[in-house]
Amino acid sequence: MIPLRSVQTAGGEVAVILRRSDRAVGYVKDGVLQTLIDARGHNLAPHVNAAVDVLLQEKVRQALVLGYGGGAASTMLHRAGVDVFAVDCDPCAKPLAQLFFRAPPCLDVVVSDAAAYVEWAAATSFDGVLIDFQDSIETPKAYLSQSFWRAVARVLRPRGMAVVNVTPWLHGGPDWRTFQGALGLGGFDAVALSDEHGAGNRILVTVRGAAAT
Repeated sequence: MIPLRSVQTAGGEVAVILRRSDRAVGYVKDGVLQTLIDARGHNLAPHVNAAVDVLLQEKVRQALVLGYGGGAASTMLHRAGVDVFAVDCDPCAKPLAQLFFRAPPCLDVVVSDAAAYVEWAAATSFDGVLIDFQDSIETPKAYLSQSFWRAVARVLRPRGMAVVNVTPWLHGGPDWRTFQGALGLGGFDAVALSDEHGAGNRILVTVRGAAAT
């Protein structure tokens, strides 16, 4: 791997790397690869393709992306005609995504903690949300919190869809049952979990319950 850029943020180190074998470019947060594109700008992370495909199949028109990273998912949704609003805790995410990952400058990216953002965002603003901000082997506290999932449900329209990137550390770790319980008590139902994609990531798809507030 060839290092291209390194930025120290409040949440840890963000690095952009170039893979020697095929010239693919990666966005890495604290040692965890979050985005990988080829020399033509095409996404190389299978779980990202799977998540975007689900949202497009359901004809989502306004999508919230919690965890922008290198911007691969947001860029794919935008190019498919979806109105995308993204959130990332690192101020460097948007400029790095534009410089190295071919993300369009017009994408809206707010610098904020994801859990804090959904607490004050306008209700029923989106018909789909992509959640992907686990950037270490430690499960984000928000994932285990009923209040976080209630806030996510609140910003979704009735029967709105949430798609979550489930890392192998979450699915195979001690937090899995707590995560499932928080999700259900937070107002989501009809959960479906995919098989493994690529490096073991899975896609969890769930729908805001009719009674969620």
